[in-house]
Amino acid sequence: MKNIEKNIAVELKRDAEFAFNTSDDELFKRATVTINNQQGSKDLLTLGMASIWIVFVSIFMKILKPIFKKVAANPKTINTNTINDESK
Repeated sequence: MKNIEKNIAVELKRDAEFAFNTSDDELFKRATVTINNQQGSKDLLTLGMASIWIVFVSIFMKILKPIFKKVAANPKTINTNTINDESK
C-alpha cells in the first residue's frame, strides 16, 4: 500500500499539470463564478417553467371560454327547496 502512495506522490511531483500553484483567492473566485452560473441556470429553468405554465393556462382558457359562455347563456335553475315527508 505504501508503494502505491509513494508512486502516486512521485508522479504528481513529476507532472507539471498537477502542480498546485493556484492561490486560495483564485479558487474562491472560481467557486463563486461556478455557484453564480448554477444559480443563473436554476433561475432560467424556473422562468422557463413559469412561461410554459402561462402558455398552458392561456390555451386551456381559450378552449374553455366558449363552454363557459354557453353555460352562462343558458343557466339552469336549481331547486333549493326540500320537502321532508316524515309520514313515510
